[in-house]
Amino acid sequence: MPGVAQIPGENVRARAFVKKIILLRIRRVERTPDVMERFHMAPMAEITTPALRRAIRRYSHGAVLYSEMLSAGAIAAGSSMNREMSARHDFDDPFVFQIVGAKPAVMAAAAARLAEQGCRAIDINMGCSAPDIMKTGGGAALLADPPRAREIVRACRSAAPCGLTVKMRSGYERTDLPALLDFARMLQDEGVNAITLHGRHAKLGFRRTADWSAVRAVKERLSIPVIGNGDIDAAETAVRRLRESGCDGVMIGRAAVQAPWIFALCDALVGGGHVVRDIDIEAVFVDVLEGIRDFLEEKYHRSRGHRFCFYFCQNVHFSHELFRTIRRESAIDAMIALVRGYFARNPHERVKTVRAGA
Repeated sequence: MPGVAQIPGENVRARAFVKKIILLRIRRVERTPDVMERFHMAPMAEITTPALRRAIRRYSHGAVLYSEMLSAGAIAAGSSMNREMSARHDFDDPFVFQIVGAKPAVMAAAAARLAEQGCRAIDINMGCSAPDIMKTGGGAALLADPPRAREIVRACRSAAPCGLTVKMRSGYERTDLPALLDFARMLQDEGVNAITLHGRHAKLGFRRTADWSAVRAVKERLSIPVIGNGDIDAAETAVRRLRESGCDGVMIGRAAVQAPWIFALCDALVGGGHVVRDIDIEAVFVDVLEGIRDFLEEKYHRSRGHRFCFYFCQNVHFSHELFRTIRRESAIDAMIALVRGYFARNPHERVKTVRAGA
């Protein structure tokens, strides 16, 4: 998977670095119930770029933003591979770094390095169901290996002085509620400050409907915050799931790529109010693409530009045709030219009115 390659010799360097960190700073973080706010942007490889995070922040000051999924091996080794993806910007706070990996020492070293940059928390990925990640023992594969998962959490908790969270699925091959509750309690006992639960097991990928009853069951049995995730397609859905499950927050993924303003609508709804906003679709489109160009090296422009456009094109009537032309391009400026050309031909689509509440 792009952006998550491992670095040779990472384990030796990682152990040396984490030993240094622990010697300099041996202390545990008290569990803080306010470690998370209500609404979260899901960490997604090749999607949650600084450009998209900036766009979201312009609509919501309180949404919790996440990095892309970062290779713990590359971070621990001090590789330049993820430098831009792991950069923290002044618009990010509250901000969480997410790391993926399967080696406790490497994960701890990565957590320590990222914590030094300043962040609300380090999130351990136990939810990615991509085969390339799971075959290394990372991501959702950790759900099938509780002893290793415990070692990773314990190592990261000792190494990082910031908050520590876990994003996970409801199981590996199936959703076994007793096993899920045992796993979640283990995470809590090891000092995790909050858990994000996606209501599908790993083998499902994104098929079927997310099971939010699992979110409710975990919330009822833990004392730490539980964030629900899965199939949030609108602000109304987010607030309904928040209330029905009793969870502490909701994480939004693909819908927030298509509509970065969704968090402003969520904020209004949960407060009992209503909001009507006119969104300049062309301006947001161009702003995010320009941000990808300005924040990231050119080698990342094609993948990040295409992934964003796949979702954001859904805001226009001829989305398929627009994306078909964009995906032929590798340069961001060429993508921007196609976007501007589309709205020049369809000026009536430039502004979209969005609503939430009564």
